Amino acid sequence: MADTAEQTGLLEPAFLRKLERLSIMAKRVKLGVTKGERKSTRKGSSVDFADYRNYVQGDDLRHVDWNIYSRLNELYIKLFEEREDLTLHLLIDASRSMAFGTPHKLTFAKRLAAALGYIALSGHERVSIEAFSDDGVQSITPCRGKSSVRKLFAFIDSIEASGGTRLEEAGRGYLARNRTKGVAVILSDFFDEDGFEGIIRRLNQSRSDVYEVHVLAPEEIDPRLTGDLRLIDSETENFAEITSSRALFRKYLKNRDGFIDAVRRYCTVRGVGYMNVSSDTPIEQLTLDLLRQGGMVR
Repeated sequence: MADTAEQTGLLEPAFLRKLERLSIMAKRVKLGVTKGERKSTRKGSSVDFADYRNYVQGDDLRHVDWNIYSRLNELYIKLFEEREDLTLHLLIDASRSMAFGTPHKLTFAKRLAAALGYIALSGHERVSIEAFSDDGVQSITPCRGKSSVRKLFAFIDSIEASGGTRLEEAGRGYLARNRTKGVAVILSDFFDEDGFEGIIRRLNQSRSDVYEVHVLAPEEIDPRLTGDLRLIDSETENFAEITSSRALFRKYLKNRDGFIDAVRRYCTVRGVGYMNVSSDTPIEQLTLDLLRQGGMVR
């Protein structure tokens, strides 16, 4: 699938080859409707042999190993490992505030979503993806297998930022359309006048494993502003006129840290994975190192 990466510019072919060695982690996901490629600890009727046990009256004779019976004249039942059907849910904030920074926060979110989606598809997992703002939802039908990589990458590449942010509404709508449990990853700056809590709470109640990737631009993390300025909100068009000073900068940093800490604490208390990243973080470092440490991939 290297040609796909070259066409979209999302990920380098050499990086894709590294991603094929990784897999998505799930801690509390239940068995899905169909059998996928993820081994379960449950014993059932799939294609992977697990063990034998003695036959007891009422067992299905189709599961008797007749070769053993012919040698030992004893009945043994073959046990099999079922495979779990894991769905990776990717939710990308595509509001106008994500089109800020160098590189844009949305560009970073798209590349990370492509990396996670590629890992899942390489492992024969299902991938469901939506990009949301109050202008509407951009989505494709859930896909599975490496043959779907081109489709997934083309969709991600087409996502554009527009509209405002309605996080709770996005979470509620997504769950109404996608009821399969799995691993849910939200990529957002979490800038919402109504608060960031709603989408986290709703997804966490779905009994999926939930991870929040809190994306901020370098200019938001460490702004380099001087002089008299008019700062305009990209979504509401509200503005504030300021004169840059050390005191104002210190106040900004305090508010920045308070906001990040509030999201982190809200997630941590609820067992939701949280990671705060700058949009200029190398995707390879994030995926191969930081996400491993955070338990999202292995």
